[in-house]
Amino acid sequence: MNPYQNKNEYETLNASQKKLNISNNYTRYPIENSPKQLLQSTNYKDWLNMCQQNQQYGGDFETFIDSGELSAYTIVVGTVLTGFGFTTPLGLALIGFGTLIPVLFPAQDQSNTWSDFITQTKNIIKKEIASTYISNANKILNRSFNVISTYHNHLKTWENNPNPQNTQDVRTQIQLVHYHFQNVIPELVNSCPPNPSDCDYYNILVLSSYAQAANLHLTVLNQAVKFEAYLKNNRQFDYLEPLPTAIDYYPVLTKAIEDYTNYCVTTYKKGLNLIKTTPDSNLDGNINWNTYNTYRTKMTTAVLDLVALFPNYDVGKYPIGVQSELTREIYQVLNFEESPYKYYDFQYQEDSLTRRPHLFTWLDSLNFYEKAQTTPNNFFTSHYNMFHYTLDNISQKSSVFGNHNVTDKLKSLGLATNIYIFLLNVISLDNKYLNDYNNISKMDFFITNGTRLLEKELTAGSGQITYDVNKNIFGLPILKRRENQGNPTLFPTYDNYSHILSFIKSLSIPATYKTQVYTFAWTHSSVDPKNTIYTHLTTQIPAVKANSLGTASKVVQGPGHTGGDLIDFKDHFKITCQHSNFQQSYFIRIRYASNGSANTRAVINLSIPGVAELGMALNPTFSGTDYTNLKYKDFQYLEFSNEVKFAPNQNISLVFNRSDVYTNTTVLIDKIEFLPITRSIREDREKQKLETVQQIINTFYANPIKNTLQSELTDYDIDQAANLVECISEELYPKEKMLLLDEVKNAKQLSQSRNVLQNGDFESATLGWTTSDNITIQEDDPIFKGHYLHMSGARDIDGTIFPTYIFQKIDESKLKPYTRYLVRGFVGSSKDVELVVSRYGEEIDAIMNVPADLNYLYLSTFDCEGSNRCETSAVPANIGNTSDMLYSCQYDTGKKHVVCQDSHQFSFTIDTGALDTNENIGVWVMFKISSPDGYASLDNLEVIEEGPIDGEALSRVKHMEKKWNDQMEAKRSETQQAYDVAKQAIDALFTNVQDEALQFDTTLAQIQYAEYLVQSIPYVYNDWLSDVPGMNYDIYVELDARVAQARYLYDTRNIIKNGDFTQGVMGWHVTGNADVQQIDGVSVLVLSNWSAGVSQNVHLQHNHGYVLRVIAKKEGPGNGYVTLMDCEENQEKLTFTSCEEGYITKTVDVFPDTDRVRIEIGETEGSFYIESIELICMNE
Repeated sequence: MNPYQNKNEYETLNASQKKLNISNNYTRYPIENSPKQLLQSTNYKDWLNMCQQNQQYGGDFETFIDSGELSAYTIVVGTVLTGFGFTTPLGLALIGFGTLIPVLFPAQDQSNTWSDFITQTKNIIKKEIASTYISNANKILNRSFNVISTYHNHLKTWENNPNPQNTQDVRTQIQLVHYHFQNVIPELVNSCPPNPSDCDYYNILVLSSYAQAANLHLTVLNQAVKFEAYLKNNRQFDYLEPLPTAIDYYPVLTKAIEDYTNYCVTTYKKGLNLIKTTPDSNLDGNINWNTYNTYRTKMTTAVLDLVALFPNYDVGKYPIGVQSELTREIYQVLNFEESPYKYYDFQYQEDSLTRRPHLFTWLDSLNFYEKAQTTPNNFFTSHYNMFHYTLDNISQKSSVFGNHNVTDKLKSLGLATNIYIFLLNVISLDNKYLNDYNNISKMDFFITNGTRLLEKELTAGSGQITYDVNKNIFGLPILKRRENQGNPTLFPTYDNYSHILSFIKSLSIPATYKTQVYTFAWTHSSVDPKNTIYTHLTTQIPAVKANSLGTASKVVQGPGHTGGDLIDFKDHFKITCQHSNFQQSYFIRIRYASNGSANTRAVINLSIPGVAELGMALNPTFSGTDYTNLKYKDFQYLEFSNEVKFAPNQNISLVFNRSDVYTNTTVLIDKIEFLPITRSIREDREKQKLETVQQIINTFYANPIKNTLQSELTDYDIDQAANLVECISEELYPKEKMLLLDEVKNAKQLSQSRNVLQNGDFESATLGWTTSDNITIQEDDPIFKGHYLHMSGARDIDGTIFPTYIFQKIDESKLKPYTRYLVRGFVGSSKDVELVVSRYGEEIDAIMNVPADLNYLYLSTFDCEGSNRCETSAVPANIGNTSDMLYSCQYDTGKKHVVCQDSHQFSFTIDTGALDTNENIGVWVMFKISSPDGYASLDNLEVIEEGPIDGEALSRVKHMEKKWNDQMEAKRSETQQAYDVAKQAIDALFTNVQDEALQFDTTLAQIQYAEYLVQSIPYVYNDWLSDVPGMNYDIYVELDARVAQARYLYDTRNIIKNGDFTQGVMGWHVTGNADVQQIDGVSVLVLSNWSAGVSQNVHLQHNHGYVLRVIAKKEGPGNGYVTLMDCEENQEKLTFTSCEEGYITKTVDVFPDTDRVRIEIGETEGSFYIESIELICMNE
């Protein structure tokens, strides 16, 4: 009994599994009882002929395994993958050409392979084209044999003896091969029929050949760059002259990678579209999904797999070897002959027979239900797959495919870790005998653990078969060609296979003879189940090898040139890797595409156990929202700045999180890459950093003598450049760093000198600025270099809002007439901060709301030496890049107000007209926050001259200037009128122009009226800030002071305390219902009934006369009265009745006989209102 078999017939294979016998009731491989021996040595053609006897095959069997061109594709890809793993300068060329030449140009028939490439594609699409075009294409391609062979021979000769002659020979051969492919590849494309549709079809036919030729060309260009670098860095070759600038291979290489990639993918998609839009006459005019899938599978192995590796040729991005993986899936089909198109449309077939984009999976088990019958000819009714994600210990279950009944019995094949199916035989009953769906009766699996062949079968029922059967073999050719094998079999073996089985799906066809269509999904053997991070190679791990995906993120179909699908990154995902060398440091970078703008950049964080959190903002790489047809250039690389050294843990989890708020910004992650840091790489990075900073600073100046800055260069740019200079290694480049520091200091001085704003970087605190109380100057934010302005929210005191503000007026003397000035600065973050820039009115009025998304770029903390920006994950600003200004907050002249969202950089313009130093209009720059929860951090504020204005701008500013002058004239006239009336009223209060005494008959009402007139003077305060002086502030202060003097004199001469009730009833004795109310802005004593009374005892000077003056009114019946009596019971009384309309003034002269008197206020009924009571000595 099988020790792995239980009552449910579930069997698991592992590395110790013995070989199991296969039933002999069908034709097996023609071997001597040794499947292992068969797969290694049997002639494939002989074996295939035996297998084909008395069998029917669904689909084109030969197109999947027995085809020289298909094996050539897998061998080429395998060779390239292997070649990239070599770190020696000549590794890829020597190994690659040594394998590729006999594959692409076989000795027995040099034209056969190229012809096969074209013929096989032609057999799929089955569209006629003149044979002369195909023949010509073959001739063009076969011309490459001698060129490549000669170069390869010279290269091997040089490797054995790198003397001057051999070295020069290699250089010459490189140029010849490069020029050859520069001519041959365009010639191949351009040798098409004149008819456009025929030309497209021709280019589809020759696409696989094009891709192979492009790969050869890229191999040579890659080798050229490496070869020249090798010669340059080795002193033994100092005698060589450097290559002319015109033969700089690196830009040629990068351009060729992009061009070849885009062409291959575009042409491939044309072929897909041609099949999808061309009705098949054999299918009643419907679309043949099987043809579509066959083309896709063929072209994936022939073209797309190779194209996905093209980026690795970029020496700049991959200076050392690289470990790559292909995560796409391809499908082989069983039982498609029953025309599914009659029952299902094309898209339904596609959805049913292929998997939707998903994280990469590993097959754990195949689970088939057999029909519950004891008779012969049993078969499987349905099945499901068990699988897991990479380095995830949770097994997932797929849907059940087929027609499952509860009575069916389950049979399973389990696969232990690192056990893979690389080949299988399938026996299915001929459907003409069945009323049920024609399903599989038996499967034989050929399995590998990497060191030996394992064999297993699943059989429905007893395995006895009396009906006719269909026998099919599924798998793909070998991965590598071994030169010591002579002419080896192309059939996969346990130690040389290109694909492993990953999934099985099926679709029931309700035809007369019911059929179950199966698809077998295969993944490439290059995929590493451990996500190993290598210490000597750049490791590429496709993002779809994550084992955890956030709810908002998803996997989407790749564009065709990435080797697999992509993660549409919205929230988070996790990748688990394995690593063993804990002393090795790495740079980590991602290959991605994003449609964010400079102001809506996605920000990602990376968390790794034992490593400080990393973060960076992603630069936009493409525009729009369609990511289904992204080109090569739409993907970019971005690297976390920190070096990473992993903690001593075999499994390492990398968790990526989106930290920004721009949910509409698409981020597609292709790969995560780990670059091992060596001394040479670190020195190269420092050299690149130095050269980058030098290039940046060289762009600062507008002239060779470096005394004028570029107008687009901002003060913030200069500060960021200074940060970059500080990060240059003093150990490697002390002199260069010192020179660059001098350069950037000079630029900073020039920036300050051209800035007509004083202290725009706040290095002198608030010098030159007028501020509210809740403004602080800080220096604790690494976004800024040095000091910056921090504005808190407005103060809310008992419901009254006091805005936070800072402003500066640029005097007329600093400006030039008819000149445009740039107003710009940098906002770290803000909410509800208003920027106003004005000369002739509110030329600029913008609300800026900027998120604090840059904080994610600076994760370091301050210590006693400040922030170490060189250890942060900051992305340098686009220093000197004017394109960034396109995304800054800019003013629209057609709008009165603008709202700027997200932009850290703002830039506006303001124009001057004629200058008037007497008027001193100047330019006002103000920042204001009116909401309590607002805030802002600002720095690098500038107002700089852009240049003189002319044309429409000149006309517009003259119009504004005239309009402003007209408005000012009207304001002056309005002011003068208000001033004259107020001054006249105030003059009437006093006895002389020195305002030393009030007129005796001056009343409180007159003073209050004069005060009202003063308060009515317009334009006293700033239009934007209620406590900042305006144009009439000085005259207002003058008149208001005179009113205050009048009030003082009034209060001084009134012997009665608080006679105007401005202090409520203080100083008065109150009984009953009496209180002070504010009526029309005046404090009024109100008595509401007869029982109320108010009195005050007053001390007088004896033998003096006094005037008692009362302003009051009576409402309702009864009388109101004010009585004055002395201690001798002498009294004077003023009476008010409702017959007297409104407030009236009544006076009475009194001559008390004593020095104490009593003032008493009362009424008989109704209401009595007293505005003021005065007791004035007649000598005043």
